[in-house]
Amino acid sequence: MLPSWAAPGRAKEPADPGHFSIPQGALEPLPRSRWERLADQPGLKCALEVEMKRQNRQWLGWTAAALALLSLAGCQYLFGGFAPPPPSEFAVTDGTFPDRVRLTWSPVPQAGGYEVWRGPSAQGEFTLLAKTAYTSYDDPSVVPGTAYWYKVRACNRAGCGAFTPVKRGSAQVPGVPPTPTGLSASQGTFTDRVRLTWQAAQGATSYEVYRAPAEAGPYALLATVTTPTHDDTQVEAGKVYWYKVRACSAAGCSALSAAVSGYAALATLPAPQNVQASDGTEPGKVVVTWQAVQGATHYLVYRALSQDGDYTHLATVAATTYEDADVEPGKTYWYRVRACNAQGCSVLSDPDSGTPGEGEAPPPPPPSPTD
Repeated sequence: MLPSWAAPGRAKEPADPGHFSIPQGALEPLPRSRWERLADQPGLKCALEVEMKRQNRQWLGWTAAALALLSLAGCQYLFGGFAPPPPSEFAVTDGTFPDRVRLTWSPVPQAGGYEVWRGPSAQGEFTLLAKTAYTSYDDPSVVPGTAYWYKVRACNRAGCGAFTPVKRGSAQVPGVPPTPTGLSASQGTFTDRVRLTWQAAQGATSYEVYRAPAEAGPYALLATVTTPTHDDTQVEAGKVYWYKVRACSAAGCSALSAAVSGYAALATLPAPQNVQASDGTEPGKVVVTWQAVQGATHYLVYRALSQDGDYTHLATVAATTYEDADVEPGKTYWYRVRACNAQGCSVLSDPDSGTPGEGEAPPPPPPSPTD
């Protein structure tokens, strides 16, 4: 057996090549964290554990909420998105066809189809009538002259949205003229009337015109005419009225048309004419006069220091003359006047200049003695 040996300055080779040992002190322990060092202090370990548990619960709460939102978004994506809104436009024929009621509505981009529901009245029990992928539907299961009420909603894989407002519809009774179409009412065109016009209905011998103070009614019979036009002169200027029309014959009358609104414009007074201001003829004042305006109940007098200056309201008078005593001698003033009544005022009149006369204005007359 050869003696073991070691070269100078080298560690001795291990006796067993498959095993070696690490000298003591060759590996230093890793530095401890701030939380671990604080945990060794008396009284802090329990508080740290409580705080770490609270933070873990908070983190788990936020994580659960985020997962719930992601799950909801994923479900909505898988099932076709949210339920679609109702069609923005919805129309139902009322006495237009003798054998059916036609429904039409505007398309909804998110919709995959539509449900048509029908009821015996606006507040009655509605039942599903049909499902369709189109934006119109003809209901042939109607009795002429009987009123039906309809509503529609859009659907997709996520479900069905809200219903449209309820609309009335009916089929035309044989021999009864169809419901008038194209009804229009003047919008402030006249100051003393509302003019109604509509398209003539085939077979109609007369028309009944109805009016209401609001779109929802109640509607009262206003007039019966033989031509498709009517002037409503029983109006108050500036007030809005609502109208419906139906066509009649010996067999009966159609359903009422769709409602339209109209109004008469407020009468506009003309500006006062021939406004004149005295030029030095009245001591200590300027006297302004003008022509009366028919329909005026009072006048507003304005004054400025130049023709194109800023006119300010000076006085309100019922007569057609005004004495301006708040003046300075030798100074020129410009005047304009407006005519007014309960419905409004006219535009300003043309201006006219005036100057006070020399001397002082006479004092006002003493008040009349009282008994």
